[in-house]
Amino acid sequence: MTEGSAAKRELRTRMRQVRRDLTDRPERSAQIIAHVVALDAVIAAERVLAYDSIVGEVETATLVSWCAAHGIEVAMPEDDVEPAWADVIVVPGTAFTRRGERIGQGGGWYDRFLPGRRADAVTIGIAFEPQIVESLPTEPHDVTLDCVVSESGPLWSS
Repeated sequence: MTEGSAAKRELRTRMRQVRRDLTDRPERSAQIIAHVVALDAVIAAERVLAYDSIVGEVETATLVSWCAAHGIEVAMPEDDVEPAWADVIVVPGTAFTRRGERIGQGGGWYDRFLPGRRADAVTIGIAFEPQIVESLPTEPHDVTLDCVVSESGPLWSS
């Protein structure tokens, strides 16, 4: 095991606990999703790749409902769409930086998926404010996201 992977494993464990300790996750999730659906890229999207939330993650059911109500097609990772399919890709994670760096759950699905996206597709990480940190142990294959959205609003990486 490399030093980077040990650091990532430790960070994932710590951040999962931080998420579990948030007693107001539904309210925070609602604030985050309100910021997401106000983004020009989401409003203009025809296709959004979202994800089914697991316990502790930002809840995405409201985002999926909003997309359906606005005629935006939504797929999930398990739908096995091609990376070039999506106009907007909403990405979960255990920790993010303000610059768009991310540490995921450790399975590598987004690390394999994101490099195949279209150049004009917008990648949006969603996270609770305590998940946003100054720096992360990143590796060359880690993809930097275009935007990270927390309760405080969007943070664009460029």
